[in-house]
Amino acid sequence: MRIIFVLCEGPHDVAFLSRLLSADGYVKYRQPLSKFPEPLDKWMTKISKDLSIEDLSLDRMYDDIKAVLPSNAILNEEKKHLILLYSMNGDSHEKRRDKVISALRTWSRPPADDKEFSFMEESSEAGNNYGLIVLFDADDKGVDSRISEAKAKLCECFPMAESISSNGDVIYTDENIKIGIYIFADPVTKMGTLENILLPIMRQDNEQMFDDAQTFLDKHHDETRLKSLIFKKTPEGMCEKRDKRHKFHPVKSLMGVVGQLQNSGTSNTVCIEKADYITLEKIKNSCICQDILQMFNKL
Repeated sequence: MRIIFVLCEGPHDVAFLSRLLSADGYVKYRQPLSKFPEPLDKWMTKISKDLSIEDLSLDRMYDDIKAVLPSNAILNEEKKHLILLYSMNGDSHEKRRDKVISALRTWSRPPADDKEFSFMEESSEAGNNYGLIVLFDADDKGVDSRISEAKAKLCECFPMAESISSNGDVIYTDENIKIGIYIFADPVTKMGTLENILLPIMRQDNEQMFDDAQTFLDKHHDETRLKSLIFKKTPEGMCEKRDKRHKFHPVKSLMGVVGQLQNSGTSNTVCIEKADYITLEKIKNSCICQDILQMFNKL
């Protein structure tokens, strides 16, 4: 079994990759943690026990658990690939990302003693080998700059990462682990986010629907309403107050509007993974989608 750790910025990345990989024969891996292949079963069980849920606040519990355990696990039985997709809740959570990367580096070495957990010792019996992919949005930094940043971070644990030369490149480390980097960006400007890839795919064959949704957004968007309305108690009684301003993401809002036509009351994550705006035929005909799938095939 090849076990591949995929570190994504957020849930939209996880949903998009799940959609792409399902078009390549992957299915959701539904086993409980204790039934994952050795030695993942022991490692994930240990993580779940170490979470100290009683110390987490309810409003942070879901995000904190998702950051240390995979958001999704998908399996291709024919290729014997098990992919663990992590949502790191934004590119700023470096400690969580570093924890997985450094752990993988530790596992590739012989254990210091019989108490230290190591993939190396047990993998020889299970026959497993490993891969690691990190994904980021280019944002306004550009693809090349983002690749350089990702390489610098990977090099702290895997010096061979310096030989990664381009977007989607996959190389072997000295520890015989395959690692790669992919940056989501507009194919022309080399900047932007996952949405710059998603929107053209979703709009295709649905242009009128998206145009009408855009008209709705243009008509009703109001910058003054981007601040959350909260209730606050004062000496004079209860009052309304506007909280911190939220950033308006036009493309995400557009996807949210059209998403409600098929998945009422759900998030953009569900729309990306389940709605018919991303079809098998579109995935087959998209150069970007095929490039991403090719990267996984190299693993």
